Amino acid sequence: MIKPFSDACFEMLKSSVLNYANLNKELFDADTLKKIIVKKTGHEISTYALNRAFDIIPGKFNPSAYTLNVLAIYCGYAGWNDFYLTSGW
Repeated sequence: MIKPFSDACFEMLKSSVLNYANLNKELFDADTLKKIIVKKTGHEISTYALNRAFDIIPGKFNPSAYTLNVLAIYCGYAGWNDFYLTSGW
């Protein structure tokens, strides 16, 4: 079972993703980030999901468990649960 969604924890994850990718939030490019993530993890993630996750386009719902897991894996964690627990939530 996936750990509960936390806005603060997700913000930390997004910062970690941008840091690992050496990207600036102001110059965010979902296509570039997608390529970097797929190359490192082998997991596909859509540019739409990335644009929603990084608040480029509005979304009504929290990111999916898949998106949370892929972003955490990219940062070197086993998945969202590992990131969540390691971050002290």
